[in-house]
Amino acid sequence: MKIVVAYDGSEDAKEGLKLAKRFLEEEKGELVVISVVAKRDDMSNEEIASLKSKAEGLLKEAQSILPQVSPKTSLLEDYSVSEAILKFVGKEEADLLIMGARGSRPDIMRFTLGSTTAKVVSFAPCSVFIVRKKVTEE
Repeated sequence: MKIVVAYDGSEDAKEGLKLAKRFLEEEKGELVVISVVAKRDDMSNEEIASLKSKAEGLLKEAQSILPQVSPKTSLLEDYSVSEAILKFVGKEEADLLIMGARGSRPDIMRFTLGSTTAKVVSFAPCSVFIVRKKVTEE
């Protein structure tokens, strides 16, 4: 089984890493963690380099969360995050894509499905498992 986790550092994505580990405990397979740099036409080389550095840090963070699994990592660049994810899982012939219900943007409402996630679910060539961090009452 080949599992791809789309990782953006959000709490939902961290739950996705934990879920991938549980899947791999049940069935042997390969785990690939991806992070996407979302480019825009008006970005400078410095802005792109900064985003790449942040994405590389996220991939290292993901590896540190799952040291016993030693996931492969891939940094993707595209003008559309959802397109980058869809191309990657198609090319890699992934069996399962795990991603958070929402990204790390604070302006997304608490109970909505993020637009990237909604698009990926609609067009993914493999099964998609959407993860949401449990909300705890304090």
